[in-house]
Amino acid sequence: MKDGNATYYRYNLLLAAASPLLAVYLAQRFLSGKSRPGWPERWGHLPAFEPLAPNRIWVHAVSAGEVVASLPILRALKSSLPDYALFLSVITPAGYEVAVKQAAPLLEGLFYAPFDLPWVVRHVVQTLRPQLYVSLESELWPNLLHTLKRHGVKTALVNGRITPRSFERARRFAPGLFRWMLGNVDLLLMQSQADAERIGALGGTPIEGRVWVVGNTKFDQEIHPLDRERQEQMRAELRLPLEAPVFIAGSTRSADEERIVVEAFLQMKRRLPSLCLVVAPRQLSRVEETLQILRQANLNPMRRTSPHGSLTDCLVLDTMGELADVYAIANVVFIGNTFPPVVQGGGQNILQPLAHGKPVLHGPYYATIRAEVALAQEAGVAFPVTNAEELANKALQLLGDACLLEKLAQRATALIQANRGASQRCVEALIPLLKAGASR
Repeated sequence: MKDGNATYYRYNLLLAAASPLLAVYLAQRFLSGKSRPGWPERWGHLPAFEPLAPNRIWVHAVSAGEVVASLPILRALKSSLPDYALFLSVITPAGYEVAVKQAAPLLEGLFYAPFDLPWVVRHVVQTLRPQLYVSLESELWPNLLHTLKRHGVKTALVNGRITPRSFERARRFAPGLFRWMLGNVDLLLMQSQADAERIGALGGTPIEGRVWVVGNTKFDQEIHPLDRERQEQMRAELRLPLEAPVFIAGSTRSADEERIVVEAFLQMKRRLPSLCLVVAPRQLSRVEETLQILRQANLNPMRRTSPHGSLTDCLVLDTMGELADVYAIANVVFIGNTFPPVVQGGGQNILQPLAHGKPVLHGPYYATIRAEVALAQEAGVAFPVTNAEELANKALQLLGDACLLEKLAQRATALIQANRGASQRCVEALIPLLKAGASR
């Protein structure tokens, strides 16, 4: 404990020394609009949740992807612990929007997570007074975890992952910080054995009994295959020709990546003139940039939300939360944030198209979904490509073989079914932890 307190004071002395830089950074975040939504909440001023239910669980997810991963956990918690009120915090506006649309019926409250400053997190913990704090994937905030521990709140990381790159950086530059921080976490429920070994190595020997491998909760997403009638209805809504093959580039993150997609599409279009392209930029703020890239390639893109228009062969999905269903009308899918420049090592949700039985192509960068890609490649339903030519050639090979596409559809859906159940395993591990905290 003394070593932990020493690390706590050293960490916050460093924050204090860096306060001018932090002030500039936070001002830039506010002025740019990235942190402006929920600004009072980020400083610890939560919405009025009174009267608070007597039993409370706080779940934290960063952005849209983590919120999606949290949904099956929230449902399992609601089912197994009906007497507990669930609160969800997020960091990004995209995460907040997805939470409002998909998680709201499960929640007692939704708010933007506080900045990890001692007095801010202390005020939030004292206001919310949770019995259990559950964080998603790789969200570990030192001051928050320290404060929760001091207030007797049980803590857990679920759907935990740590990439090889993040592991090496943590081990090289901040081993003491991670030992202290992980010492404040009661339970670490990891996606894979490799993730468990990395987190165990960072936490040191005492952490071993607190690390479990439970699988990936994203396999438990509620993605329902669309029948033929609903697929035809969706095509009509999107103004895509009824029988035309469709190539979807989902969750693209940069102009450079989209230029590769467009180059591949144009190559494919020369051999398959009826082919349609749907591009779904990961951030809605990039929609205009995406439209411009398509126009520069002499394509005539249409927005999903355009009120009028005839049939199109080039569509930009400018809505949030719809892509998971739109994948149902694809023949072949490319997963974005896998061509450079990538964000956080690369990778977006590969399981949504697989749940619809769609083969997936991806670029060489996918650190954040490494485990899912490994399983998908082993099942023969995900295919790496390194440039536009390879992307076009592989997609054309798949599009030209209807029997192969049917086999891949069966493999993809079987893969999803075989890996379901992680969310329930997480909750089964959390319940004893929660009871142990209540008996103190």
